[in-house]
Amino acid sequence: MLKRSFLLSVAVLCFSTLAHSQSKYKTIPLPKAIAGVAEEYSGMCTYGNRVYLIPQYGDHKTPVKKDNLKGEFLIYSLLTDSIGRVVDGKDTALSAYKALKVMNLDKLPEDVAEGYEGFEAISIVNNTVYLSIETDDKLENCYLLKAKLDLPNNQIVVDADHILKLKRPELIYNAGFEAVTWLPKEKKLLAYYEYNGEPNGGQGYLIDTSFTKAPGAIKTPQLYFRITDITATAKDELYAINYFWNGDYKYYLGNDKLHNQENNIKTIIPDLRDSLNKDSAYLKSTKTTYARIVKLKNYKGTKWEEVATFPGNKNNWEGLTLFRKGALVVTDANGSKKQNTVLAYVEF
Repeated sequence: MLKRSFLLSVAVLCFSTLAHSQSKYKTIPLPKAIAGVAEEYSGMCTYGNRVYLIPQYGDHKTPVKKDNLKGEFLIYSLLTDSIGRVVDGKDTALSAYKALKVMNLDKLPEDVAEGYEGFEAISIVNNTVYLSIETDDKLENCYLLKAKLDLPNNQIVVDADHILKLKRPELIYNAGFEAVTWLPKEKKLLAYYEYNGEPNGGQGYLIDTSFTKAPGAIKTPQLYFRITDITATAKDELYAINYFWNGDYKYYLGNDKLHNQENNIKTIIPDLRDSLNKDSAYLKSTKTTYARIVKLKNYKGTKWEEVATFPGNKNNWEGLTLFRKGALVVTDANGSKKQNTVLAYVEF
């Protein structure tokens, strides 16, 4: 009888642990009209009671860079209460959304348009929308725009006359300022470069919202892989997506300054230790991806801390916003049928 009770207790414990583990990650089906792989969601933020999603190219991408700024460009928003209902199991999917038309993109200066490779981050403060533009990775600068959030007319009106240059600290393939967030205590914007893998870390910027001052350069702590989005709490604690995409190895771990980092990675990221012990070339495989959320005490912090991992396979995670006891994350499917457009909740 004792043995049977013990086995029953173990079974219950295992089931409870499994159920808890599964509850930490839940997909939230988007409305069908905005769930296609062409959306290429590259950033996300929360403002008021809505979550805003920014497509990289506005659902249309052309080979000529500046032509991507022509035509209609929409940013979408979702009601946080509706997202909560799906997380709670009261609804199975989202059905409603709002579309906001971005105005004045055709008025951006020629030097911005010539190198334009889409929007990568969004942050909203006091009815002002801040949008980061990624450029061709051979160019020195990315850009930060600001725009008026005009909710009565469902528009975001870009100020094409006031644009900040964000100088890349170094040129890395396909790397830009993919992460921008508002720091409530500091009362400034924070822009984070995608690559921070070197021993001395990388560089970001503190930005005055007036756009009348040059961005102030700051040191950022070392972190392997990419930072694809960042968000802050009311106390300026930072949370970020730290993502490794198959094919990143050459540029993020095997570039001119980084070589043979696997032993360091096994120490810093224990999740990868077993895989690297079994196969030292694990991160070089075209099948390997890895996704996690990391935390930093504030922008002056010196060490990122892992708070959660979640499925990386087939999902190029690029958007993050805090939600309830965790965060919402969204993918950039790169317009590829081999990938998925996914919105998910990660609890931590």
